[in-house]
Amino acid sequence: MPQHCITASQFDRKSLLELFSQARAMEKIIAQGASDLAKGKILATLFYEPSTRTRLSFETAMLRLGGSIISETDVNFSSQTKGEVLSDTARIVGGYSDIIAIRSKTPGDAQIVADYSGVPVINGGDGSAEHPTQGLLDVYTISKHFELGQKPLTVSFVGELVCARTVHSCSKLLRNFDHIKFNFVAPEALQIPDEYFDPSKDQKYFDLNDEVLETSDVIYDTRIQQERISPELYEKYKTAFHFDVPTVSKMKPEAILMHPLPRVNEIAQEVDALPQAQYFEQAQNGVPIRMALIARGLGLI
Repeated sequence: MPQHCITASQFDRKSLLELFSQARAMEKIIAQGASDLAKGKILATLFYEPSTRTRLSFETAMLRLGGSIISETDVNFSSQTKGEVLSDTARIVGGYSDIIAIRSKTPGDAQIVADYSGVPVINGGDGSAEHPTQGLLDVYTISKHFELGQKPLTVSFVGELVCARTVHSCSKLLRNFDHIKFNFVAPEALQIPDEYFDPSKDQKYFDLNDEVLETSDVIYDTRIQQERISPELYEKYKTAFHFDVPTVSKMKPEAILMHPLPRVNEIAQEVDALPQAQYFEQAQNGVPIRMALIARGLGLI
């Protein structure tokens, strides 16, 4: 059976630690330049929603493994504009490739492709539902700075959380580890959906106050997503949270500031030079994580 990566829910603590160990091995391959582990294999990237980091890191990951790529990067140029259903697209692309990475605007599309393609499928983001590979690289990044599950850790998610699939997946994955406290910082209209909130453990805040800044070990900032919320909400909250040097300087020296990128006006560029800024490292971690997922999907490791 194909080994898909569709949802953060399919991972437990053991499988996460195993994946992170495999990602560390992939970092050694990156340092060497490339390998021939996936020689003769083809990755199809179906990206029906704009992407820079996710698509390019998937393609970089496959090239680092020695494989090849075929891509479709605009649904307007696909046969879906002629009325082809996604299940038919999945059957065809599955016949052309050995593994598929898909991003779409519609929750559940990745599962449809997995059901019909006959090859392993990796979810690169399905609408406002989940983004499991982003969540995996996020938790991998945190694990490089803190011993997950060993000591108390406070993780604060900030920004637009209602449609933030990166937050949905990351918080799901982090719940596999003990001793983690979650803060969800957002206006009430943009707060985390109930399914990702545990009232017995978690705290909601409606603004970014000094308590959050001073007590958090990880602050995970997010963009106010204009494409997923109403124009009225976007205009009201597009500048609700802003991290500048004075703000970040209130964080613990050893704390980290993360962001799935792209940033618009949430984090000043001057913050990039501060030790807490880890969002570029975070993005780079997408390559070894996706290398490991591709290799696992293909049964190579």
